[in-house]
Order: sequence, then C-alpha cells, then structure tokens
Amino acid sequence: MTSDTCVASESITSFTSTETVAEEKDPLNKSFSCLPTKTPSSEILMCKQPQKTKLSTHILRLLSDSTTGDFKVYVGKYKFLCHLTILQLHSKYFRNNVDIDTRKVQLPADKVTPSSFYVLYSWMLDKRAKTKNQKCRCCLVELYSAAKFLAVEDILEFCWTVASGADISGSRAVALFLEALSWDIPEFKNILISRIGDFFLPLVASREFVKLDIYSVRELLSMNSLGVNSEIEIFMSGVRWLSHDWVNRAIYLEMIMECVRFFLLPPPFLRYLVGDQDTHIFDVISKNKKIVDAIYKVFVQTSAELCDLAQCAVDQDLKLVEQRNWIYNPLCPYHREPAGNQGQFFTYQQFLDYLETLHDSPPVALDS
Repeated sequence: MTSDTCVASESITSFTSTETVAEEKDPLNKSFSCLPTKTPSSEILMCKQPQKTKLSTHILRLLSDSTTGDFKVYVGKYKFLCHLTILQLHSKYFRNNVDIDTRKVQLPADKVTPSSFYVLYSWMLDKRAKTKNQKCRCCLVELYSAAKFLAVEDILEFCWTVASGADISGSRAVALFLEALSWDIPEFKNILISRIGDFFLPLVASREFVKLDIYSVRELLSMNSLGVNSEIEIFMSGVRWLSHDWVNRAIYLEMIMECVRFFLLPPPFLRYLVGDQDTHIFDVISKNKKIVDAIYKVFVQTSAELCDLAQCAVDQDLKLVEQRNWIYNPLCPYHREPAGNQGQFFTYQQFLDYLETLHDSPPVALDS
C-alpha cells in the first residue's frame, strides 16, 4: 500500500463517530401568537366609512356624458349618442320597434324634430334641456308630435293638460293651431281649434285665415263655439276665403256653403241672396242650384218674422240646427244685442270694413 492510500484511510476514520447527539428543546412558548384574539361573531364592528358622493349622482353624470352613449339616434342631420336603457324606460317605441343589434335608429323628420328629441331625452335624464346659447327649445306642438310618435305617455299627458288649460284660448289657441297644421296630429288640432272662440273674427281678418286649406276652413266654420253675432258673419267668412283665390277655390263653393246654417240667417239676408247681385262671387252663389234650394227650403220659416220659428220647424218636419256662441261687440257698427239678429242685414263690404278695424287695434273684450 502506498503512502497516499494510507493518508486517505486515516482521514476517513478520523470523521467517523458512533456517539449520539441529543436534540436541543424549543425555548419559545408555542402558545404565543402575534395576531389579536379572534373577534367573536356576535360582536359588531363600528367601522366608520368616509363620506362619498351619492351613487345616483355618479350614474347621472355618466348617463349625461354623451361620449358614453352606446346607441345612436339620428334626427334629420343630427346624431345623438344615447343610452338605450334610458330610452326604453320611457318610450314604448324604443321598447317595441328598435333593432337592438344595429345600435342605431333613424327617426322621421315629419314626426320628430331635433329640438323636440333633445328636450325629451333631457327630460328622461331628469335634467333641464339647455345648451350654451340657450336656443335649443321646441314648441308645445313639436313636443306633442314627438311624444306621440315615440309613445312617451307622461309627456303626452302633460301636453294635453297644457292645451286644455284656461290660458290656451283666443290668440294663443290660434297660434298653436296654425303650428299644428304642418303636423299629422288631428286630435291635437281639434282641441286647439275648439278653443279659438271669441277670437274667430280677428282670425278671419288675418292673412293666416285666407291661407288655410279647405279642410281646416270647413272644420272651423262648422264649430258651435265660434264667437259671432250673426250667422251672416259665418257666410261672409266663407266668401272671404273663397275670394282670396277664386280661380282655384271656386270648386269648393258648395263645400264651404255646407258649413253655413241657413236656418239661422236673417230673412232680409236670405232675400238678398236670391236677388240680383253686383259682384261675381255673389252672382255665382245666387245661381248655384244646391245653394238656392237650401235657401228656399228654409225661406218660408225664416222669412215669416211673426211666426214662431221652433213651431214652424216642427210643422215642416225640419230639424232645428244648433246655435253658435253668440256675442256682442259694441264697437262693431252692425252688431246687435245677442239674439237680436233676426232682422239684421249688412253687406260684404261692411263686413270687410269691420275686419279692417281689427287690424288697427287689439280685439276688445266681447260679452257673450
């Protein structure tokens, strides 16, 4: 054996031991913990939270931000970024007639205007509709048309309440009625035209009256609530509308005259109508067979001034027509006390002269 081998053997032997070393015990308390004692489940923790803005405020701010809208509404050339959920919450149209997958809709301009949609959507968001220049407004008629098409029941009820209010009458009712003519909302036009009342003659004196269509004129002249002193004024109003464009409106003569209640015309005026005339329109009227027949049908009853008209109507099996809303204007030269018009007579020129006075001064209060 070499010397190197001996050295290795000795080294191995020197690190080998048969003695057992005892394990040292843990000097720490095993029951000690750095965590607090567990809180009993019955104990209520009084944790004071910091104050914060109401959740509704955050939601409203989010909904009011047009950049967060997920649904596009096109009205004319304008685009509105909206939240479909808000639209569906208030509008049956958006609940039932919108393709959600397309994420957009085009509203008809003849039903909804950009201003009316802006006002409606702002109302849905519970905020006042306004812009920097304060010009984003719409009239009651526009709002009603939009609310009807979109089926927003609360706004429809609001519009009806406003239109039925006592302050919507006379000139205000006329203004709203004229605005409503361009919209397909006949039921709204009906309630407005019924509130014109004593402002009828100032309307007839205006340029707006002669520009009305035949259907609006017929509806107007057929109403019981018109403020007139005599049925002659209804007749003359029809003549005024016809004469404004006689060439094109002559075909509507009989339609207009059907609105006149000949049974209410004074006998002197009836005799005048079937006599010789010095104007073209009145000459055509006096020679129209249908109109002449209507005049002669009631001539016997209305020309007998001493006869009880109601009894004559019964004897002749005639149906009494409804009365108008008779008024009396002391500033009109031919007006008489209400119900005192059976012997009344005035010419078309006298009627036009009276209408002319309405241009120079505001209408006076009429005693009905």
